[in-house]
Amino acid sequence: MYALTAEITIAGKKFTRVNEVEIESSAKVLEDTCKIKLPATARLTRAGEFISEVETAKKFKVGDAVKVQLGYGNSLRTEFEGFVAKIKPGTPVEIECVDAVWLLRRKNLKESFRTVDLGTLLEACVEGTPISLVGTVPTIQFKNFYFKNVTAAYALQKLKDDYGLTLYLKGNHLRVGLTSFTDNVVVKFGLGQNVIENNLEWVDENDTRIKIKAVHWRKDNTKIEKPFGDADGEERTVFFYNLDREADLEKMAIAAAAKFKYSGFKGGVTAFLLPNAEVGNVARLSDPQFSERAGDYLVDKVTTTFGTSGARRKVELGIKVSS
Repeated sequence: MYALTAEITIAGKKFTRVNEVEIESSAKVLEDTCKIKLPATARLTRAGEFISEVETAKKFKVGDAVKVQLGYGNSLRTEFEGFVAKIKPGTPVEIECVDAVWLLRRKNLKESFRTVDLGTLLEACVEGTPISLVGTVPTIQFKNFYFKNVTAAYALQKLKDDYGLTLYLKGNHLRVGLTSFTDNVVVKFGLGQNVIENNLEWVDENDTRIKIKAVHWRKDNTKIEKPFGDADGEERTVFFYNLDREADLEKMAIAAAAKFKYSGFKGGVTAFLLPNAEVGNVARLSDPQFSERAGDYLVDKVTTTFGTSGARRKVELGIKVSS
């Protein structure tokens, strides 16, 4: 049997005992977050000899660097790196952390552009930080665009929300794209095998109804929104940029709706710490009782928990990418 192990490093101080850890990562949100619950007091040792006992909360401050490693036995994996965002004294002490977006929250932007492309805007947001862009930056032009005394984190989240961009941090890399980003790393999950529990629902494409809200951003940075598809369907928003003809919007919106109509699973699975799974991976799901239902899905969200009651990794599925 494998023994669960942890190594938590905060401001250079290492802990191997922890009440609970919860790490959340999502393609829909810019930052990863981590909550760490530690004993209210800790024993300090040197060379195995007891030195003193200290109050845990007083040893840390907002902005301290954090590294969380979890695993089995001597095999530890870095699950989170970031900074302390909030400390809640108590029993246990709760420490809330965020990833490198902490640096972007401390960078203010006061810039205006008569004309500018998306790549320039993104570079302005990360300039002066260790964060770099990864992926193919879409060619989108803007007119009369400005940052009015906002943080770089706010600006990126605003670009993500308003323009339908895929933007999220993975370490010091900002993933960029128009569609869901995938690193093509395949993680295998088998129902009744390495899946502990699930909230999966099998849906048939013939029974799926989708309502598309098509958003077209024009070259002058104005937009139009139009509905297409099934009026009573599940709503999905798709974005288009700088179309030469407004008449093309309907055709492209209907074509985009096809990716949301498929026979496959919706929901998520819960497994142990192994296999590793991250946002951007491809979850290869199989069911020994129904081999025809095997398929690949984008990983949209991962919640990792670790504590005295065990360790789990909850994986939420995105769109189906293959059968």
